[in-house]
Amino acid sequence: MNQPPDMPATPASNLPRHAAAMPQPGAGPQHPQDDDFIDLSRLINAVLQHKWAILALAFAITLITGLWVNTQEPTYRASASVVIEAKQGNPLVPQDQQYAYSTYREYDYFQTQFEILKSRSLAERVARKLQLHKHAIFQPKDGEGDEPGFSFSLKSLLPAREQEPPVQLTPEQKEELEIQAAAAYITGGLSVQPVEYSHVAYLSFDSTDARLAATIVNTLAEEFIAQDLETRTSGSIQATDWMTTRLQELTSDLRESEQALQDFREQEGLVDVDGETSLGGSELYVLSQRLDEARRARIEAQTIMENVQNMRGASVDELMTIPAVLQHDVIRDIKREQASAERTVAELGKRYGPKHPKMIAAQSDLAAANDSLEREVRKVVSGISREYEVALRNEQQLQENWEARKSEMQNFNRVEFQLRELQREVNTNRELYDAFFSRIRALTETGGFESPHARLVDRALPPERPYKPNMKMSLVLAFVLGTMLGCGVAILLDMLDNTIKKPEDVGEKLHAPLLGAIPREKPAAHGYIQHIWEKPRGVFAESIRSIRTSLLLNQLDNPARVIVVTSTVPGEGKSTLALNLGVALGQMEQVLVVGGDLRQPGLASKCGLDPKRPGLSHFVSETASLEECIVHMEDMGVDVMTSGLIPPNPLEMLSSRKFAYALEELRQRYDRIVIDSAPMQPVSDALVLAALSDIVIYVVKADATPATQVQKGIDAILANNEPLAGVVLNQFDIKAVGKAHYQYSHYYTAEEPS
Repeated sequence: MNQPPDMPATPASNLPRHAAAMPQPGAGPQHPQDDDFIDLSRLINAVLQHKWAILALAFAITLITGLWVNTQEPTYRASASVVIEAKQGNPLVPQDQQYAYSTYREYDYFQTQFEILKSRSLAERVARKLQLHKHAIFQPKDGEGDEPGFSFSLKSLLPAREQEPPVQLTPEQKEELEIQAAAAYITGGLSVQPVEYSHVAYLSFDSTDARLAATIVNTLAEEFIAQDLETRTSGSIQATDWMTTRLQELTSDLRESEQALQDFREQEGLVDVDGETSLGGSELYVLSQRLDEARRARIEAQTIMENVQNMRGASVDELMTIPAVLQHDVIRDIKREQASAERTVAELGKRYGPKHPKMIAAQSDLAAANDSLEREVRKVVSGISREYEVALRNEQQLQENWEARKSEMQNFNRVEFQLRELQREVNTNRELYDAFFSRIRALTETGGFESPHARLVDRALPPERPYKPNMKMSLVLAFVLGTMLGCGVAILLDMLDNTIKKPEDVGEKLHAPLLGAIPREKPAAHGYIQHIWEKPRGVFAESIRSIRTSLLLNQLDNPARVIVVTSTVPGEGKSTLALNLGVALGQMEQVLVVGGDLRQPGLASKCGLDPKRPGLSHFVSETASLEECIVHMEDMGVDVMTSGLIPPNPLEMLSSRKFAYALEELRQRYDRIVIDSAPMQPVSDALVLAALSDIVIYVVKADATPATQVQKGIDAILANNEPLAGVVLNQFDIKAVGKAHYQYSHYYTAEEPS
C-alpha cells in the first residue's frame, strides 16, 4: 500500500478526533446512597434469583432433620398440679399479730416452696421410696459392654503416668451412689411452672417410660407434702420443749423479783406507797401555796409600814390618805358615822339656830365621831407595825415547814423510784410468764393436729403420646430455618457480589453513561444466539437497534466514523456487539467491520469465514490488497475485514504509522468503521485503537466481571483523554433484576410476523 503523496506524515495522535460531542463520564443517572438505607427490592431480587437453591437447601435440611428425629427415642411428659396454702402462723408470735406475720413476704415464701420442689433432698426421698435405682431404665442393656469394640480416647495418646489403684466400694456405698444418680435423673427431668397470680404450680417430668414419668410426679408431690408435715411437726415439738424450758426460767425470775419487792417494802416500812406518794405531794403543794400567800401578806405589810413611818407627825387627814388606813373596816364604819352626823348637822342647820337643843345634840354627835375617827386612826397606824411582825413570823414559819417537807419528799422519791423499778420488773416477768404459759398451753393442745400446707389437685396420668420429638413441628421448624438460612446466604452473596447486574448499576458503580443494555437470550439450536440479520424482530435485534439509536443521537453534530468496541476481559460479547452494531448501522450507511483483536480473533468465526484468509494484518503489512482483505457479506449488508494471521507483535503493528495510514484510507471509503478490539485488562491494544478512533464503546457482561476491574478499564481510557461513548450492559437477566425491567421485556419478545 502506497502513501498518498499529498498526505503529510502525521503521528497517530494528531488524527481527527470527534470527542466534543461525546457524553461525559458520569453523565448517567446518579443515585445518592444512604448508609442507613436498605434496598428491599435488591434483597427480594437476590432471594428470587436463588429461590430454587434456597428451596433445595430448605428441603435438604428438612430431610436431614426428619431422619435425625426418626432415630430419637420418644420422650413422654407427665404433669400434675399442686396448690400451696399460705404460710402457717409462728407459734412464738402472739395471736393478735398473726395476720401481719402471715402476710409478710408471702411471695418469697411461695418461691421457696417451688425451689424445695426442685431440691435434691426431695428427689432422693422419691428415689428411695420408689427404689428407682433398681428400675430397668438404670440397668445396662443386654449385651452392652460384653463385646469388645474399638474405642479411641485422647488420653491414650498421652504418656502413661502412675495412678492410684481404684477405691473398692462396699455394696452400701455403691447403692448410695446409684440412689444419687437416680436423684440427679429426677432433678434433670423435672420442671416446676407456677401459675401467675395463684398458689397453683404444675409439676412435669420427662422420661422415656410414660408410666414411670407419672409415678415420679405423683410420688414427688406426695413426698413434698409429707416432708413439710414432718418438718412442721418436729418444729412444733422443738418449740414446745424450748418454751417449756423458758417458762421455767420465767417462773424463777418472777419469784425472785416479787421477793425482792417485798423485802424492799419491809426494809423501808412502806404499807401504802401509792397513798403516801399522793399525800406527800399534796401537802407540799398546799405549803407552797400558803408560803406564797404569807410572802405576799408580809410584802404588803412591809409596804404599809414603810409608808406610815415616812409620815411621822402627820395629821389624821394625812394619815387617812394611806390606802391601808382608809380601807380598814373600823375606819370605814366610823367614816360612815361621821358622814351621817355631818348630814344631820347640815339638815338641822337649815331649820334651827346654833343654840337649839337639837342642833347642839347633832354637833355633839359630830364631835364624838371625829374624836372616835382620830383615836381609831391612831390605833390603826400603831397596829401596822405589829401586823408586819406577825406576817414576817408567819412567812418564816411556813418557809421552815416547806423546807423540812421538801427534804422528806426527796428522800421519799428516792425510795419510790427504787420501789417502782422493782415493781416494773415484777410486772414484766409476770406478763412474759402469762404469755408463754398461754402459748405453750395452746401449742400443747393443738400440736397433734397439723394440717398439710399443700395438696395434690390433679394426679399425673401416664401420657398416651410422646412429648418429643415432635416430628411435625421439627419438620416445619427445620424448613423455616433452612429457608431463612438460604435467604441469608443469598443476601450475603448478593452483598458480596460486586458485579454489574442491572442497567442502574452502570451509573451507581461505574459512574459512566449507559449507552444501552442487551438482555440475556436463550441460544438457538446451533448453540449461539440469533444475530440481527437472522432474527430482525427478536430481543437481541431490538437491543442492538436501541444502541444504534443512542449512538446516532449522541453524534448528531459530529458523527463518529471510527468506533472501537472493547471490554475488560474476553468473553463479554464485544465481538458479537461490534458485528451486530455494524450490521445495524449498515442498514443506513456503508459500514466496515474490522477485526482489531490481533491476539484472539473471533470475528472470522462469527461471520463463517476462514480465519487464515487475508485481513487486517495483511493490509497493514502490505502483503495483500484492500480488495483481497475485505469481504462483502451479502446477508448482513456490510463489509468485513477479519484479523488475518496473528502477527508476532500485535501492539507494535497497531501503534505503527502504517496502521494509522491504513485506517485513514478506510475512512475515505466508508461512512462508519466498527473495530473489534482486544480486551482492556490483559493488553493495551484497545488504548492504541482508542487513540485513533472517534469514540469507544465499553462492553460489560452482566453478573460476570467485578465492577472494580471494569472501573480500572474505564479509568484507563479516561486517563488518556479517549472519547468514551458509553457502556453497553450485555446479557443482563431481565427477570432477575426486577419487575421494572421485566415489564418492558414484552417489547423485545414480539415475534416476527409469518
